[in-house]
Amino acid sequence: MVFATSTVSGNPVPLTIIKGASSEFIPFPAGENATVADFHSIRTSTTDSPSYLTSGFYKIEKGKAYPLDYTCEETKYVISGQIDVLDEATGVTHHLVPGDFAFFYVGSKVQFSTKSAGLAFYAVTRPVKAAHPNLAGREEDVKQKSKL
Repeated sequence: MVFATSTVSGNPVPLTIIKGASSEFIPFPAGENATVADFHSIRTSTTDSPSYLTSGFYKIEKGKAYPLDYTCEETKYVISGQIDVLDEATGVTHHLVPGDFAFFYVGSKVQFSTKSAGLAFYAVTRPVKAAHPNLAGREEDVKQKSKL
């Protein structure tokens, strides 16, 4: 285990480390082929306009398309598979594959789908709405220090 700190106003602040925050622990809701799983959220207080920063995984399998009207900003980075994103503003469907990155603005209207399966990491400016299942007990004890 590695213990690291960051400083804000000269005071050290310990990092939050979540062990095992991986996609195999994310079940689909009954009858669904896509889901989000938030695994960390923080409300900033060091900026002129405080906001939330939440991160997690987006997982989708072949099936129905999921429309979304964005009321916050979001970034997605595709880790595996393919995620298709129909941009309703342009009518263009983007086929995102591992290594691709997308940014969604407030006001974006999209539809997510896939012909197989896809997994993406995301960061979004909203509070937690879908807590990552099965993470209880996976946060490292910040009181323990590295013996490096």
